[in-house]
Amino acid sequence: MSRALDVANWIVQYRAEEMAAPVDAMSLEKLTYYAHAFRLALYDKPLFPEEVRAWRHGPVVRVVYDHYSGSLPIETPVGPASSIDEETENFLVDVVQVFGGLTAFNLSDATHEEEPWRQARQGFGRRDNSDVLIPNAVMRDYYACLIESGEMALSRQELLGVLDEPRWGAMYMAGICINQMRRHPMYKPILAKKLNEPVEPLGELPSDFYAPIGRPAYADPRKRKAALYLNRWVW
Repeated sequence: MSRALDVANWIVQYRAEEMAAPVDAMSLEKLTYYAHAFRLALYDKPLFPEEVRAWRHGPVVRVVYDHYSGSLPIETPVGPASSIDEETENFLVDVVQVFGGLTAFNLSDATHEEEPWRQARQGFGRRDNSDVLIPNAVMRDYYACLIESGEMALSRQELLGVLDEPRWGAMYMAGICINQMRRHPMYKPILAKKLNEPVEPLGELPSDFYAPIGRPAYADPRKRKAALYLNRWVW
C-alpha cells in the first residue's frame, strides 16, 4: 500500500513534468482525496492508510496539507514517490485525466456537492472549521453507487460502446448527470437531458423466438465421433 505523501509527490511530479501544468496545494489535496476514494470504489481497497478529514474547504489528508500549502504552483515534490508501483501509477494517470481539467475551486465545489464531505459536515455552518473523519466505507459506497447509476443510465441509452478511457470517469460524470446534481462542476446539461430521455420499449418477439433449434451435433454420439475423426485428419 502506498502512503498519502507518496501519492501527492507522484501527482506533483507528473503534473510538472508530463503535463507542464504544475498543481497548486488545494488541487493537490483534492486529487489525493479522489484518488483514494475511487480506489476504494473500484477495487474495494484503500490507496493509503492515512485518514481523510472533512475540513471547511473540502476533504484533506493532514500529512499532505502539512507538506504542501500556499497558493503558488508546486513544481518540485518534497520527496520521491517511493512506494508507487506501475499499477498504481496507471491508476493515478486516470485520476489526473478525469479531474485534471478542474481548477482548485472547481474541485473544492465538487466535493461540497458529494455526500461523503456533506455527511461529515452535518451540524457545521458554512464558515465553520471542522476536522471530522470521512470513513473509507462511506467513500467506497457513495462513489461506487454513483458510478453504477451512471453506467445503468448510459446502458439504457446504448452509449457504453462510445465511452472514452477511463470508462469509470465517464460513468462517474453520467452518475452526476442522472442524479441531477446541477451545482456540481462536472454536471453537463446536454448529457443529463440525453440520459433522462425515455427509451422505446423493445418490440414484441415472434412466437417462435424461443423455439428449440434442434439437437446440436456435439450432443449426438455418432456425429461427435465423426467430428473427432475428421478433426484428427484435418489437423
